[in-house]
Amino acid sequence: MAVAAFAWALPAFASYREAWDQLTRVKAAPAIALLVVGVANILSPSANQCAALPGLRFRDAVAADWTTSAITNTIPGGSALAIATTWRMYRSYGITARDTARCVVVTGVWDMIVKLGTPLVAVAWLSVERPVDAGLIQAALVGTALFAVLVVLGVVVLAGPGAADRLGRALDRVRWLGSRWPERLHELRVDTAWLLRTRWRSLTVWTVAGHANLYLLLVVCLRAVGVTSAELSLAAVLAAFAFGRLVTALPLSPGGLGVMEVGLTGALAAVGDADPASVVAAVLLFRFLTFALPIPLGAICWLAWTARSRPGPARAGPTG
Repeated sequence: MAVAAFAWALPAFASYREAWDQLTRVKAAPAIALLVVGVANILSPSANQCAALPGLRFRDAVAADWTTSAITNTIPGGSALAIATTWRMYRSYGITARDTARCVVVTGVWDMIVKLGTPLVAVAWLSVERPVDAGLIQAALVGTALFAVLVVLGVVVLAGPGAADRLGRALDRVRWLGSRWPERLHELRVDTAWLLRTRWRSLTVWTVAGHANLYLLLVVCLRAVGVTSAELSLAAVLAAFAFGRLVTALPLSPGGLGVMEVGLTGALAAVGDADPASVVAAVLLFRFLTFALPIPLGAICWLAWTARSRPGPARAGPTG
């Protein structure tokens, strides 16, 4: 799928030579803005992790986030391996399995709620400026429906033990998943309710800030290659951004490789009047900063963590 996207689908908008010509014209001021926003983007998820795990050091959260991002961006179906890696790294930092499970669940659900709610906000904003394409309206409706389902499920599970007990008994019937699932889910429900009661504000702020920073990075990429607000307004960019994030909700390829590039380029072309070569250049620049850059950073963090976690040579006992 990724090969087809880069070999045929993306060049249908503009050739790579034309896109490269646009990238070579980026001036110093936009380049500095890209650096600042890009650094903020790769650090913001770690602040969210720290909000969900009181006591987690920021540098440890950064190492875990970059490592798991590298895994999900390079390995098909790498989300499960990324969660397992987060588990191992957090345990090495002294975080309990119970706290890690709570963090993974809460941050994952909070992230999905914002991702699914963004299309509705984007379409409402864009409708103030211009008639909205039917495809974007449908995407917003799908996102809103999934958003509502997710919220209702969360309320049902957290409101009382009944739903969690039924789910736990069902999981207990699957032998390879282990046992004691009703007790485990009860502990998770209690812990999650406590976390949301005490830290929902910081969780919400950092989750929204992470998505807003990612959107801002896309805006800066577009402006850096010469796409003006008259060609693509902030509302139009948000609508395309929301659609691009929605099409990658299903893990069709590692890190949405190919799917995100084509979906985001097509959405930007549909909601604006920018030069196609500039749009392709901006999308490739955006994906370099959000997809490609975390891979070497994550590899470095993984090697550093592995070296630090490796047990040293056994000491010789006393002789005599």
